[in-house]
Amino acid sequence: MKICFVMYPWEKVEPGKDTTMRLIKECVNRGFEVSYLTTKDISINKGKVVGKCNKLISIETEDCVEFYHTMQFETAVKDLTSFDIIFMRSDPPVDPLLLNMLEMIEDEVFFVNKPSGLRKANNKIYAASFDDGKESIVPQTLITRDVELIKQFVEEYNFERFIVKPLDGMGGKGVVLFEKNSIGNLSSIADFYINHDGKPQPIICQNYIEGAEKGDVRAIVINGEPIGAIMRVPAAGDHRSNISAGGSAIKHDLTDHEINLCRQMGERLVKDGIYFTGIDLINGKMVELNVVSPGGIVPHNNVNGNTDIQKQIISMILEKYEEFKK
Repeated sequence: MKICFVMYPWEKVEPGKDTTMRLIKECVNRGFEVSYLTTKDISINKGKVVGKCNKLISIETEDCVEFYHTMQFETAVKDLTSFDIIFMRSDPPVDPLLLNMLEMIEDEVFFVNKPSGLRKANNKIYAASFDDGKESIVPQTLITRDVELIKQFVEEYNFERFIVKPLDGMGGKGVVLFEKNSIGNLSSIADFYINHDGKPQPIICQNYIEGAEKGDVRAIVINGEPIGAIMRVPAAGDHRSNISAGGSAIKHDLTDHEINLCRQMGERLVKDGIYFTGIDLINGKMVELNVVSPGGIVPHNNVNGNTDIQKQIISMILEKYEEFKK
């Protein structure tokens, strides 16, 4: 079995808490040939999608940090169709030109997640498409470049609290919480987010879900099935529960409602070629969908007594790979 990880540069990996590193090590433990490359290492040459791949040569160790620091590589340019599975693990947002190249071979190689699926689902517009107007799956959501439309949206639904965030944000960065009585600051902040890049960009305005101050649930969903979760608790004085923003993780058992919601969304995700997802839930509603490089393995293992959920992830991905080959 030959597996390639398309990811961030090796030197930027934080081995003590990196999800990709756990997936890589699990593949190596199973005796697979594992390589990695970054997005800038992918090219088209003579009609073939090729990459400057770094094949991993590792020592035997149980410790993931030692595994990372002692790693050696053999580098060679390879046709990417020579791999059985390609894991897409680069940081969002995804380069659309990269997706164009990888879509050329997505019928020949099993991708986690599929490039055409990432094109659909790698931004918050896809998540907002689950809004049925009744808040049964996601909170009421507006995506727009129009500041006046945001004001009308907030006033129409009379939100007590709401959030504004950039469309391509990650890790809780740029999320601003508004109180009803502070709406006077909305125009300046929304205008900044929309126009700060010189070209108007859409932003998200979303109803604030009660209970968010207590944290959110990160569900790990593989092949449409939720297999584990953690509760992420905000740091003192912060409304963001993202661990990268200072939040912490505690044990969480998914409720029947949360399981059903993940499965309901999972049907569509799998249909679109999204096999590995992080679904963030607050008070029984989905508030974030992570499809490009979902994390959470390390905190999940830590709070659940080192259950090594990466073993289950790889096993379930291999099951889907066998379906792909048929």
